[in-house]
Amino acid sequence: GSTPMQTLPSPPSRGRADTELVYRLEGSLADLYPIGLFAEGLRFHNDFSADIVEGPFKGGRIFGLDQFMVRPDGVGVIVAHEVVEGADTRVAFDIRGYVLPPDGLEMPPLEVLASPGFEFPDMDFRVLATALMRTAGPRFDHLNRTVVVNEGTVNLGTGRLDIEARSL
Repeated sequence: GSTPMQTLPSPPSRGRADTELVYRLEGSLADLYPIGLFAEGLRFHNDFSADIVEGPFKGGRIFGLDQFMVRPDGVGVIVAHEVVEGADTRVAFDIRGYVLPPDGLEMPPLEVLASPGFEFPDMDFRVLATALMRTAGPRFDHLNRTVVVNEGTVNLGTGRLDIEARSL
C-alpha cells in the first residue's frame, strides 16, 4: 500500500502589511508534457500565460516556461523562467518553489502519472515559491534587490492559476 502524504498548514493570510504587492495573476498552464521518469522524479515541460489583475503591473501579462517535476513524495518542484510585460517595462523572474497536494490527497506512484492518458484531478494545489527579479526599467529598479514570495493555487486538472507575489 501507499503511505499517506504529509501536509503543511495553510499559508499565511494574503495582504500582509509588511510586504509590497508586486502582482496578482490569473491565468492558465498549457498542457503538461511529460519528459520522462528520472531518479529524482517525473519531469514535465509546460508553458503558461496569465493576466496581471492587481499591483503595479496591472493590465500587463506574465508568461514563461516551467521545467516542472513531481518528486516521489508527490510534491511538485517549480523551476520557472518568466517575464512580466507591463505598459512601460519588462521584468525577468527566476522562480523556485513547490506545488503541494491538497490535504488528504494521496498522489499515485510516478509511473501512473507518467502513463498515457493520466489526468490530474480537478483540485487546487498550493503554490509556494520565491523569485529573484531583473529589470532595466528605472521605475522598478528596486525589484533588482529584493526577494519575491509567490503564494496561491494551481489546479493541475484544469490548468487554472491564481498567484499573488509580494516582495520582502
